[in-house]
Amino acid sequence: MVEISKETKIVLIIDGVASFLFMILYLIIPELYASMVDPLVFDPYYWRAFGGTLLALFILVLIALKRAEWEQVKVVIELAIIWSSIILILNIWELIALPISPTYIETTIVDSILLVVLIILNAFIYYREQK
Repeated sequence: MVEISKETKIVLIIDGVASFLFMILYLIIPELYASMVDPLVFDPYYWRAFGGTLLALFILVLIALKRAEWEQVKVVIELAIIWSSIILILNIWELIALPISPTYIETTIVDSILLVVLIILNAFIYYREQK
C-alpha cells in the first residue's frame, strides 16, 4: 500500500482544523454563534446536528491521518469534496433565495470562500495522488 504524501497530510490537517473550529461553533456554542451572525431562523437542534456532522468529519480526518495509506485516506478526501460541494451549493442557494440579514450574508460569503478553498485543495490532492 502507498503511504500518503506530506502535502496530503497537510490538507487533511487543514480539513480537520476547519471541521473542528466550525464544530465548536455549531455543536458547543450555537446560541452564541447565532447571536453573532443573525440567522434568518435559529433551531438549536439543526445547528447541533450540523455540528455533529462536523464532529464526524473531524474524527474521520483523525482516522485518516492515523492510517496514512492512500487507499484508506482516499474515501475521506472524496467525502470532504462531496460534503463541501453540497454545503457550498446550499450557501449559494441561501444567498439567492432567502431574505437573510447583511451580517448573515457576510458570514455566508466568508464560509463559501473557505469551502471553495477546501474543495480546490482536496481536489488537487485527490487527482495528484491518483496518478
